Amino acid sequence: MNRTKLLTIAVLGLLLINLGTLLVIFLNRSGHHPRPPHEQEGPRGEGPKRIIIERLNFDEAQQKQYEEIIVEHRKKMRELNDASRDLHNELFGQLTENVIDKAKADSVISLISLNQKALDNLNFDHFQKIKGICKPGQIEQFNDLVKDLTHLFSPQGPPPGGPNGPPHGPPGNKPE
Repeated sequence: MNRTKLLTIAVLGLLLINLGTLLVIFLNRSGHHPRPPHEQEGPRGEGPKRIIIERLNFDEAQQKQYEEIIVEHRKKMRELNDASRDLHNELFGQLTENVIDKAKADSVISLISLNQKALDNLNFDHFQKIKGICKPGQIEQFNDLVKDLTHLFSPQGPPPGGPNGPPHGPPGNKPE
């Protein structure tokens, strides 16, 4: 498979993923949907904050540091999410044109992927900062939290049993 064909397939794949994402967003806005369990208490985002504070047993000083990390993270997330929305609007706005500029669409898709990379880097850095405020006795709890991140912050919410739910599978099956 030559390079051009591989790139074309990758671009089409990204386009399909983006279309699917926009469809999900559009469908979620069309009606009232209950918030996931990890977001039901307090203002938006308080669920994950509460989970992290509880799972890591942060003391008052750590909670203050964590709050500062959150403020910075939310600001940067808002900027990147706004940029993502603008890029997607630009991309799909091209569909209204009589002649679609494929090179421009590819360029915008590349910018969308760079923005997504920046979002992922931001989230990774966010958790590095959280780890940085952990005391030595909390590192094991942090490592357990990291193993659960995809489940805790997914649209389906935390695993059964709440944020302190069952560990990673049946007893004796905990990853090392």
